[in-house]
Amino acid sequence: MAVGIRSLRAAPEAIGVLISQLFARFPFGMLSLAFVIHIQAVTGSYAIAGIALGAETIGASISGPLLARYMAVFGIRRVIGLSTLVTVSSLIALALVPPVPVLLVFIAFLVGLFSPPIQPAARSIYPQVTPKQLMPALYSLDATAQEIIWVLGPLVATLVAASFGNVAMLITVGVIQLAGTAWFLANGAVGRAKIPRTNSKLGKALRNGKVLAVTVLGLLFVGSFAGVEVGAVALFDKALAGVMFALFSLGSIFGGLFIAPRVKGKWALVVFLIISLVGYSAILFAPADPIWVGFSLFFAGLGVAPTLGLLSLMIATGTSGSETVEAYGWTTTGQLVGFSAGSALAGVAIDSVGPFAALLVSVVFGFFTIVAAVLVIRTSEQPS
Repeated sequence: MAVGIRSLRAAPEAIGVLISQLFARFPFGMLSLAFVIHIQAVTGSYAIAGIALGAETIGASISGPLLARYMAVFGIRRVIGLSTLVTVSSLIALALVPPVPVLLVFIAFLVGLFSPPIQPAARSIYPQVTPKQLMPALYSLDATAQEIIWVLGPLVATLVAASFGNVAMLITVGVIQLAGTAWFLANGAVGRAKIPRTNSKLGKALRNGKVLAVTVLGLLFVGSFAGVEVGAVALFDKALAGVMFALFSLGSIFGGLFIAPRVKGKWALVVFLIISLVGYSAILFAPADPIWVGFSLFFAGLGVAPTLGLLSLMIATGTSGSETVEAYGWTTTGQLVGFSAGSALAGVAIDSVGPFAALLVSVVFGFFTIVAAVLVIRTSEQPS
């Protein structure tokens, strides 16, 4: 993998798109936990925070594939620019409005409904600015870099909330979204990108077995992050919970750089998923011990980047043309739905049973991800 990454110097535009889209998507990793922290603080209820996350999920589920298709009609810059303005305005409103549950839930729905389709745009641009032989290396790097979104995002959210308060945390999410999107849209490759129009019905991409499989696997796998992250916030103070997320991130980066290149074959996906499930399960032996929890999260993280890399490669090798942009729209929606659903279930579990119950959410999501992966491997050919 190291050789592959060095070879990407031959595709500087692809690297520019990758880095800028990473910054533009960073708020997605902050959002779910930011919702939980802020809404629980102003209402006193994890359950209401969970309902708001559910509303955000419904909005994202509706808009994800639609906005991805609209980019082919109106252009990437128009669609992403407009949706970003609405999302940022909604985030600021969420931070400042009175803590009326119905109002908070409605605003959360708007945040999801107008989430800018950054990832579908970026991954549709990659093949246009990258030599074909470098595509596997690019997707491997992209998957490893996703740790900054899904793992470091919650870390930043908790640290900002602990240092400056919940309102500052939500405003920070909005500012990063606005600045990151502006950087992404400023890329020349974004302006030149051509996304093929499609006259097919919405949802046709899901008839592709690989697209459906990656969407379901991404939903379950990213959903498994939520239980330990929401549980950590409930079990420990915000600063210590942030350290836990950092260890999770370090484990994932280590796994992406050093484990993924050494584990090959059709069962590699299952191996990576088992590593994460073992880490989640280990937490249950001493959930109140921060040292043990940190070690367990580091171990669980070892399987994260390798798994995301394989899922991205399945889409890259299993779709083409106009189907690709819609496919990435569905997979992005799946990941957002997974994290939001996992966070919502964890919030309800905390209110109903206690903080430890949130950890079981990750174990359950992780177990069913393995079950789904085994079924996929038995019914379709996996990239090696």
